[in-house]
Amino acid sequence: MVPYGMGRAYSAIADDALSLHYNPAGLAMINQLELQLFDLRVGSNRDVLQSYKQLGDLGKSSGGSVADTLTKFSGKHIQATAGNNTQLTVPNFALGVTYDVHTDFNMENQVYPVTRMRYTKDLGFHLGGAFSLGKRKDFRMGTTLKYINRTGGVRDVMISEISGNRGSILERFNSTGSGYGADVGMQYRLPTPGRTEITTSFVWHDIGNTSFGTPQQRTAPSRIEQNIVAGLGLRIPIGGKKNRRLERRYGPSRSSSHLSFAFDYSHLNLSWNEEHFPKHCHLGMNLDLPILSIQVGLNQTALTFGTSIDIGIIKVSLATYGEEAGSYGGQKVDRRYLLSIGSALGFGGF
Repeated sequence: MVPYGMGRAYSAIADDALSLHYNPAGLAMINQLELQLFDLRVGSNRDVLQSYKQLGDLGKSSGGSVADTLTKFSGKHIQATAGNNTQLTVPNFALGVTYDVHTDFNMENQVYPVTRMRYTKDLGFHLGGAFSLGKRKDFRMGTTLKYINRTGGVRDVMISEISGNRGSILERFNSTGSGYGADVGMQYRLPTPGRTEITTSFVWHDIGNTSFGTPQQRTAPSRIEQNIVAGLGLRIPIGGKKNRRLERRYGPSRSSSHLSFAFDYSHLNLSWNEEHFPKHCHLGMNLDLPILSIQVGLNQTALTFGTSIDIGIIKVSLATYGEEAGSYGGQKVDRRYLLSIGSALGFGGF
């Protein structure tokens, strides 16, 4: 949840369990065993909160006309997500199981006869590993391998196709397939003195695109497009006890409390003609304290905010962010909200 509050700028400062998904190189910074029992997440945009009853109507039996139901969504953009992450993280390695459901359809243009709909349901297994060089682990490199079973995808649906019964919609999203993917990441801490860290990063997500099903499958689930990210992070420690003997040998120690700033430039593989320049940019700040953390950021052109309360075995996080829904930055921002409730067990340090 922290990355969303930071405008999704996280590749350079990832040094915890989230590294498995944002930059596997960060797994080299793990110094304890952590078992994430669950991390339940739900999210939606504004229009979902105003259309809860209508969304329930779509989940009823496939009989009957869907036209009347769809007219209730005219002028609205519906987006909702739900999922869970269970993960075991140890120094340099992590193994995770994820479950994610995503629904998104846009009925704002009441004149255009086509609407783009997305429904995906993913069950994923992720295995990551990393190594580091230097006494301060200045250079880190890691990779994540993943197996995902996906149902559904992204479809352009004609209004005329969905004027019959509800089954005509559901049939467009019942295809299932499995695929293998890989991420590779790097972090390099610049040779600055003291405990303040300046880190650069590079991540290639879903190398070569992650596809599902077989080439013979006529309606395979939509693939996950590759994304190349470059980042820069600044980590300023707050407090922490000094041990001069250890610092002479291993360098200045890290503090668990810190103030971080990060910048990510995403989709390096797409030109500005393919994706408008502001949609590449992500900027964020995180104040991380023992119990409370606060995030502020800029996701593309939209402000983001987040906070987390960690009371040991239970962690609750909230975030709000804006996502560009138009073809260029600033055209239209879709405001979204996320809630996460998780429980993790940590076992000492290494």
